[in-house]
Amino acid sequence: MIKFTYIAIALLICPFAIGQEKANPVESDNEENNVFINGIIQNANSKTIYLSYFNNGELEVVDSCALKKNGKFELAAYNSEPDFYRVGFTSNNFALLILSKDQKVILNGNADNLKNSYSIKGSFESEQIKSFVQRYTEYNDSLASINKIRISDNQTPEDQKKLATKMELTKTEFTKFRTEFIDKNYNNLSVLIIISNLDDIKDYEQFKKIEAGLGKTNPNSKYYISVKQKVEQIEQKIKQQEELKKRNATSQPGKMAPALNFPGLDGKVITLESLRGQYVLIDFWASWCRPCRMENPNVVKAYKKYKEAGFTVFSVSLDRDKNRWEQAIIKDGLIWPNHVSDLKQWQSAAVAKYGFRGIPHTVLIDKEGRILEKNLRGQALENKLEEIFGF
Repeated sequence: MIKFTYIAIALLICPFAIGQEKANPVESDNEENNVFINGIIQNANSKTIYLSYFNNGELEVVDSCALKKNGKFELAAYNSEPDFYRVGFTSNNFALLILSKDQKVILNGNADNLKNSYSIKGSFESEQIKSFVQRYTEYNDSLASINKIRISDNQTPEDQKKLATKMELTKTEFTKFRTEFIDKNYNNLSVLIIISNLDDIKDYEQFKKIEAGLGKTNPNSKYYISVKQKVEQIEQKIKQQEELKKRNATSQPGKMAPALNFPGLDGKVITLESLRGQYVLIDFWASWCRPCRMENPNVVKAYKKYKEAGFTVFSVSLDRDKNRWEQAIIKDGLIWPNHVSDLKQWQSAAVAKYGFRGIPHTVLIDKEGRILEKNLRGQALENKLEEIFGF
């Protein structure tokens, strides 16, 4: 659980690097220190306890001290704005805190298992982190317990049904807790602990709420800036999905096939419209696409069987390397003349027009250019052509 927390926060600061703690003992002698932490750690055995914070994606120790025999300790730091800190011993045994200037925080716990045993006073945001960590741990433990029973022997269908219902109820209850946590903390940094537990699209409104809240309370914070950038990325993703839906709507059966005009192997443009009067299989593929290459023999078989009856293939490659594209055509025996590509891979205008997200992707059109079927492959393609041509 703590690993989940650490990664969630670290990713917000430095998306591509999880920091490594510099564990050299230091003692803060800054007279301007304005954050103070003290408490008692049981079973410490004179260990050294560290106060660290995230600095450009790395954990940097800002203070440390050897615990007294009775477990008492005092740590301090200078803080100009709320930030995330770790107090603890190793990378897996620490308490995650949010500290602000002029705070005096009391932290108590057990050195053997500080991450699960600590209590915190004097920092509302740190208390909220603790509550979420505890609830999230309970949630994961519940799911694990249910799954353990589900895979055990002697479970009747009725037992399995009850367990499935119990699991869904557990998930629903946690989702409710998560929503309530955001409603309570959307305007303070503790809400960031939940970021990696949200779905970009489904929870977009929650992201927006967090962005608005932190924008009011922490407008200059690196965390707010990261959340703002995250929201912008989600909005771009939503926009792309909406555009994809619109494009898909224009390439459904019964609609006229969108125009395709691309260079052939010799550089001369071949148009889809030039094939009017024939049934055409528009085949989106690429030399690097293994499923496409495996499907090619079926397309070749269909072309050979029905080419004299008024059937042809219009192959649109998503290659970037012209030589590999041409070699694949030769190797796979793609003998029809209509091979085109703008050599832009997934940035091809064909992808934008037909709104597909995977290849092979096929579209069968009639003599007038109207779409009949999509994604016909193997036996399904053979059956459809037999239906059209009668043999």
